[in-house]
Amino acid sequence: MVVIVGLDLASKETNPTGFALYDDGYVITTIVYTDIQIINSTVRAYPDLIAIDAPLTYSEGYREAERELIRRGIKAFPPNFIKDLTWRAIKLKARLVHVVEVFPSAFYKIMEVNENQLDRFVRFEHKPRTKHELDATACCIVASMLLDGKAEAIGDKGEKIVIPKK
Repeated sequence: MVVIVGLDLASKETNPTGFALYDDGYVITTIVYTDIQIINSTVRAYPDLIAIDAPLTYSEGYREAERELIRRGIKAFPPNFIKDLTWRAIKLKARLVHVVEVFPSAFYKIMEVNENQLDRFVRFEHKPRTKHELDATACCIVASMLLDGKAEAIGDKGEKIVIPKK
């Protein structure tokens, strides 16, 4: 049984963060706001892996991972362009274990699907209500693909983004 938490992280605690709990192919989604809510919900799930849609390392300008996404035709932003999000993600990563950085936009492009086609990959306990919950689910799917050897980590050591293999 594999348990994964996916987070479509918001840059501020006052904005909604998508939270998805993947348990052996079934997904439950919700919205959380504060770091404490994120940490408590994640720790209670006892996940094997946590996948966050946010940069987990800071850089002034593009990291090699973003440059590789751009070479593959996927639009990406450098961590310094989304500073608040990046610093929040780094802070959360320090409080959690087994965390990987993912990018749902890359998942959708590589797999040639959109947010309304995620039920091709998972079974939902209830239909997600927001794009944040859908993107959190995409985070879970990519993490599951990584565990199955169907995803790769691109970028330099320490600053990798996990994306599906073609």
